[in-house]
Amino acid sequence: MTGLTERLTSPWLDLLLPLSLSGLLWERSGNPAGMVLILAIWCGLKFLRWLPVEPVYGVLVGVLVVSLSAVIHPISGSAPTDLIVVLLAFAAGLKQSKDQWRVGLWLILATVIVSLPFVEFDRFNSNLTAIPWSVVRDVLPQEAVRIQRITINRTGYLYGLFALVGYGLFVSEIRPWLSRLAAVVAMLSFVLALGAASRAAFLFPLAAVIVTELCWRNRQWVARRARSLAAFVLVLSLLFNLALYWPGSPIVAEEPSDVGRAQVAQCFVSQSLSSLPDLLMGQGYDRVSDHCAKKVFLPGRSSGIPHAHNVFLHALADQGLVALILMLMAVWLVFQRLFLGLAGEAESLCRTGLACALFILAASLVESTLLKTSLQQVISGYLLAIAWVAPTPSKQENFRTIG
Repeated sequence: MTGLTERLTSPWLDLLLPLSLSGLLWERSGNPAGMVLILAIWCGLKFLRWLPVEPVYGVLVGVLVVSLSAVIHPISGSAPTDLIVVLLAFAAGLKQSKDQWRVGLWLILATVIVSLPFVEFDRFNSNLTAIPWSVVRDVLPQEAVRIQRITINRTGYLYGLFALVGYGLFVSEIRPWLSRLAAVVAMLSFVLALGAASRAAFLFPLAAVIVTELCWRNRQWVARRARSLAAFVLVLSLLFNLALYWPGSPIVAEEPSDVGRAQVAQCFVSQSLSSLPDLLMGQGYDRVSDHCAKKVFLPGRSSGIPHAHNVFLHALADQGLVALILMLMAVWLVFQRLFLGLAGEAESLCRTGLACALFILAASLVESTLLKTSLQQVISGYLLAIAWVAPTPSKQENFRTIG
């Protein structure tokens, strides 16, 4: 039993994350069954490592098994399993040591290389207009990249997140050749994010690195003010969304697609406020989405927008205010722990975690990033668990002695 437990606690289990893309070999889909099954096996094995000492992980295995068929055969665009998968992946990453996370992050970064055979080209890549040199623009592919049938925005989200994982390994690796390797793969991932024609995937990684570096250079000051800074992140996020979605906002007035997204967000809010029970407990899945899709259309499209382009508004409509408040509390706690961790024993790991958390939050404010694709749900939830990195055995022993 001890040998089995040791194998289950091996960080090499994370090799299943990049290998999950092999499910695309058998099914052209944005969320193929083979990929979902491999991710489910990964999650289940992660839970089994703690089962001998934490019986509650047996309950999580049960939740995973019960949810599996609903993930493979969804009956609605948004479903309870979307957030359940994120939560299960988060639970799978709890209590991991710094060494386990180091190996795990390298295996997550390897997903960039594994994904290359599945890259396809789609519509025109509007991000190329951000490149000021015409010579460079002409050399690059003019079409947007995507991972087979995974949507362009979700492809960009994944590559943006992988780029930040590579950034974290680049600045934390002691061996120069490993640091350079991480930098090369991170740059490749960022180029692919740029190629996905998603503005968020292009701009948010840069913003996340800038903010993370500012926090890192002032980490003692940041750690002392972790609670207030975490609250400030939430307030700033709210103000950002108000600036985007407030009726008549000058930020979106000149861009028809942004106006359409703002109108969808306004529709989601108005429907959520239609009655007190619906506000508190939500209206179920796709009811608000279907209503707003019949009212708001993006330019050049005959079908409406089927989601809120905002994770938090989508949760408010589907699951209600209670669920939204819990999500915001969870986000606050993640940032508080990461800010504290910048001055702790896992400071380099928390530096990586902070960059990833900033990107996940920023993308959640403009995209429904947690719908449909299980790989991005799993990667997102898993990386947020960095905030709960386990202390080293010596530290645990000190805590036990003090107690």
